[in-house]
Amino acid sequence: MIHTQRRYLLPILFILFLVASGALAQGEPTAITRNNINIRAGGGQEHPIIGTLPNATPIVLEARNTESTWLLAHTGDSSQRGWIFASLVAMGEGVSISALPVSDERMQAAAQAYDIINQLHTSAPAVPGMTGRAWEIYRHGVELGNHGNRFSKVGDCQSVLPFFLADFDSGSYTLGDYEPLQSTIDYFAGSWGRQSLSVSGGYTIASVLDPTWAGETCHAGESPQQCEYRVWQPAFVVISMEMWRGSPASDYEIHLRNILDFWIENGVVPIVSTKSNNTEGDWSVNSAIIKVAREYDVPLWNVYSATASLPEHGLTDGFHLTFGQNDFSNPVNLEKGWVQRNLTALQTLDAMRRAVQ
Repeated sequence: MIHTQRRYLLPILFILFLVASGALAQGEPTAITRNNINIRAGGGQEHPIIGTLPNATPIVLEARNTESTWLLAHTGDSSQRGWIFASLVAMGEGVSISALPVSDERMQAAAQAYDIINQLHTSAPAVPGMTGRAWEIYRHGVELGNHGNRFSKVGDCQSVLPFFLADFDSGSYTLGDYEPLQSTIDYFAGSWGRQSLSVSGGYTIASVLDPTWAGETCHAGESPQQCEYRVWQPAFVVISMEMWRGSPASDYEIHLRNILDFWIENGVVPIVSTKSNNTEGDWSVNSAIIKVAREYDVPLWNVYSATASLPEHGLTDGFHLTFGQNDFSNPVNLEKGWVQRNLTALQTLDAMRRAVQ
């Protein structure tokens, strides 16, 4: 109990200081979350989850439901807004739930986006196959001399080594019932654990298009993805860009289109990944990913669907995946977000290999 109290002490003291000093104005945090909590579209558990907040997140309270059991709130940067369970909130001194206005507002747009994502469970499998457009791209790549047994990665902190796929080159895995996938591991040997020049923990989706983010081995004026293609010249590229900071999802869509245009022009089949998290708060990034992948008719690796049935959607804090060893014979490991992400990525590349061979 003492440990739990200390866990929230500093954030609460900060809020109390703001109240006492008169610095706490409308729009500044008035409470913090007590745990990792879900944000819902309305004031009740019957409403869909539209986001998550990590433990000890400062929030601004706006309103309450009639019973004062649910609170309408938003984060300090307004990136997430919705209803949260009142008992999971620590209030600052002088902040009273009963003083908040009563509201029955529903986050309609966010709920609609959530419904779209949920519909994806039945309309798009976790593991895709080759599409008609993908075949055209692959054949063009053969003419350009791309290597059929290589793939590249475009990604951020969710695609860094050694967590993403590297075990399939190092031998630190157990396939169990998935033993037939060994042929694909052998086929793409050297790509699994290779450091891609278009992956970095600090990237957003715009970074791979910007030469200022390119590494020392790249030529002057090359973007990270241009450098990666020149050096590796693969047949496939796994595109998984999850980090998005502040800008509208429409900007994410523009950048994603630019990324796909580059790889397609160079005869590389793009495999576009959805994401498990909803850090943007309204599912708009996944919606943009799905829209673009379907419009371009390229393989959609549906990580969201792959992790949907896992505890907490396979996430530890609303963003980071739960970790487990790549031992696919162990049912406990298969309940981990990273394990499902690596397994379904392997299965996706297996589907690509089988199609072209």
